[in-house]
Amino acid sequence: MRPLLLALCVALLPPAAPVSARPVAAAAIAGEADAALAAAVPSGGSGATVLIARGDTILYRRTRGMAEAELGVPMAPDQIFRIASITKSFTAALIVQMAERGEVALDAPAARYLPELPLDPRITLRQLLSHTAGIAENDATPQPPFGPGEVPLAQQVARIAARPLRFAPGTEQRYSNSGYMLLGAVIEKVTGQSWDEAMRTRLFAPLGLADTAYDRRDAIVARRVAGYTLADGQLRNAAAFNMSLPKTAGSLRSSAADLMRWMRALAHGRVVSAAGFAQMARPALAGVPLQERYGLGLYVWQVRGQTAIGHTGQIDGFASALLYLPASDTVIVVLANNDAFDAQTLARRMAAIALGKPYPLPLSERALPPEAAALPGVYGSDPATMRTLAIAGGRLTIARAGRAAIPVMLDARGDIRFVPDEISYFTPVRDAGGKVIRLDYFAKGEGPALALPRTDPR
Repeated sequence: MRPLLLALCVALLPPAAPVSARPVAAAAIAGEADAALAAAVPSGGSGATVLIARGDTILYRRTRGMAEAELGVPMAPDQIFRIASITKSFTAALIVQMAERGEVALDAPAARYLPELPLDPRITLRQLLSHTAGIAENDATPQPPFGPGEVPLAQQVARIAARPLRFAPGTEQRYSNSGYMLLGAVIEKVTGQSWDEAMRTRLFAPLGLADTAYDRRDAIVARRVAGYTLADGQLRNAAAFNMSLPKTAGSLRSSAADLMRWMRALAHGRVVSAAGFAQMARPALAGVPLQERYGLGLYVWQVRGQTAIGHTGQIDGFASALLYLPASDTVIVVLANNDAFDAQTLARRMAAIALGKPYPLPLSERALPPEAAALPGVYGSDPATMRTLAIAGGRLTIARAGRAAIPVMLDARGDIRFVPDEISYFTPVRDAGGKVIRLDYFAKGEGPALALPRTDPR
């Protein structure tokens, strides 16, 4: 990309902390990344592929585990996965591209383009893109299920438009696959093409994304890996899934190399303008927690103090994460063929490695030290943040209000970390007498900490 355009893209994005003037060498990245991949993916079960690129140069591309466990087929770097909700970045980008061409207006009512649907006239395309439209995910009253065949998009959006809103448009942000189904219907109405054909002719073919397509459930796809899940700790085949149901919100398949090309094209002005990408990468609503901020089809996270833009995906048999660090022009791709896999955590680990600031690798559980006896209690001042620490059977657990307890462990520093791996952690804060008076929560391993004061009488 021309230097002027790259400078404009970065200038329009949310501010980021300065990066090191000396980029991390590929050899240094490989050693850390191999260790993180080995810690996250057992060698004999389902697998994952990881790609790290800076500019057009691939610094790291490795795989681990099995593409087809029953046949003993190992994962390979060029294999194809269902990418689930990363699909939203494509749907959103096409809508923004159409707006730049004058085919739609982002702040126009969605009802202008879908007059046959009973949509609230306050809902705009921008709100659908940013999950702030109030579109409900489920029918207000139980409805008969869709059949096993290809479900027309028109049939799905008719149901969606009839649902009562969850909240007044523009007042909250709550993730909505249904909102992206409505956007798909807008694409079809305005272009006169099916959503998947519009994706192919306007995005995939011009960008040379040969591995990216709507993943019809009956299609035979060369190099597509099998999908798995975990049940009672055992690896199982994932259930068959009708990909027409999440179609415009989560039905694409792709490869690591294609997703790298996609993110670079999107960030470098080959899909939308620099100003259009800046809109996509700008948080849409104030007051949203740091690691949950969302623009137009893209999350806006922080990794080691750097702005990180991207999306995650999870669907039966598959998990994925795509992440872009604009300050260093770095792309991270993680694709896994197990829906229980934490692709976002591994992508964040890889991004931190690329920045030269790796997160500590997960540790094995160890016996609780004597000072752990001071930890059990209730922390947090409201139901949304409340956590209860307990010790049962010699293990430390944590539970949120109304949810089952999950295992956590103490690391060498005395921080509380999730098991088996989650980079979020809690730091116990003690008074002069050793009593734990507060937990400081670092979401996704990043500050500033959320202070959770101890609220039980102990």
